[in-house]
This record gives sequence, structure tokens and C-alpha cells, in this order.
Amino acid sequence: MRDVSRWRGSRFAAGLAAAALCLASTTVIGAPAAAAGCSTASGVTVVVDFASLGGGVVVGCASGDPSSGVAALQAAGFVVTGTQVYGLAFVCRIDGKPTAAQDACVVTPPASASWSYWHAQPGGSWSFSSVGASSYNPALGTVEGWAFGSGSAPSIAPPALPPPPPPPPTRPPVQPTTQTRPPVQPPMQTATPGPTASTPATPIAVLSVPASRSPGVAADDTPRGFPVGAVAGAVLVVALAAAAGFIAWRRRRQA
Repeated sequence: MRDVSRWRGSRFAAGLAAAALCLASTTVIGAPAAAAGCSTASGVTVVVDFASLGGGVVVGCASGDPSSGVAALQAAGFVVTGTQVYGLAFVCRIDGKPTAAQDACVVTPPASASWSYWHAQPGGSWSFSSVGASSYNPALGTVEGWAFGSGSAPSIAPPALPPPPPPPPTRPPVQPTTQTRPPVQPPMQTATPGPTASTPATPIAVLSVPASRSPGVAADDTPRGFPVGAVAGAVLVVALAAAAGFIAWRRRRQA
């Protein structure tokens, strides 16, 4: 019996621990969430506080330029329900809260249990809107706030815009590299040593190449190097001497 009692007690304690863990998890989930609105000023940040309805705080971003507070609420991803009499001129429910059992949304909701509408600059403070959400045109980069209850502002501060990312590092311009080539050295000339006393100089034979003959000119068959002029002169001298001797012989004979 004691073992059975201990086992039942252990199961009961484990059940209590599990229930406590679930309760703690539900409490953390239902707590106000950290605000994270639009990352740039090109949209409108929307904060909806469900705390008095048993929920947390939800933050969305309406990108672009919404034309009204209701349009910004819808563009941020929230489902908006107006009254049966006035439509969206009075916001009665956001994401189905309050429920139909809490408010039938027929006419204007009571002031003690309705959605209040607020404006703010990023990181600034809330100011109550004096204009209805269907008539107000929020500026780009601003924050819209909604809180359910007796007219109190949202329980978190208006989210600030995150700082812009640092610019990418600028790289210095790449300078063109100038390569200087070394001067080209002329090839070294090796002097040919002249003949020495121990080494006799080798005579160099000069080959005489005959000149090319032009077409139409008779070929000269006279051997190169033959003394043509000397022979002709000798023949002429011999002929003159013979003529002079013949003339002298003839004169002596006539005399």
C-alpha cells in the first residue's frame, strides 16, 4: 500500500509540475511583446494592445502610404470590424476582439470598453487622436496605436526606427602599376684576335665574280686580265716602224 501511495503521489506531483509549466508558458506568451515596427520610414508602424482582453501587444508594419488609420491597420495585417450602424467609422473589433458576447458591435461601443486611437513619432510619446481613424491620414514614418479599455494609451512606447546600416567600406581606387623594364644591353662583341708571331696569318683568297651580262650586248670572250691595250699598242708601233722604213727605202731607190 505504501508503494502504491508513493506512486500516486509521484504522479500527482508530476502533474502539478506540468500544469505549472504550462501556466508559466501561457503567461509568457500573453505578456506584452517587444515592438518591432517598420524598418524604414517608407511605411507606418501599427501597435495594437490586446492586454485588457487577455492578450499581448502586436506590432505590424503598413508598407507604402496608407490613406487612413483604418487602411494602415488593415495593411499591417489586422482584421477590422466596424459597427452595424456606422461601419468602419467606429472600430469595434480588431482580430475578433472583443468577442460578440462582449460587444455585439451594433452601435457605438461604450467609452469604458472600446478601442482608443493614438499617434506618435518613432521613439516618442503617445498622443490621443482627435480625428477618427477613417478620416485621419497618417504620415510616412509615424506610429499608429490602438488600445482596448477605458481610453488608456498602449502599454509600450512607440517603436523607434532601427539605425540605418553602415555604408559599405570604400575601397581606395586601384592605381595602375607601371612596370619599368631594364634597358636592353647590346650583345657583347668578341674581338677576333689578329695573327701573332707564333700563328702565321692564313692568306685569304679573293674570288672574282664576273658581272652579269645585260641582254642585247655581245658577250666579251676576252679572258679577264689579258693586256689587250698593251698588245694593240705594240702592234701599232711595229706597223708605224714598218711604214717609216718602207718610205725611206722607196726614197733611196728613187734617188
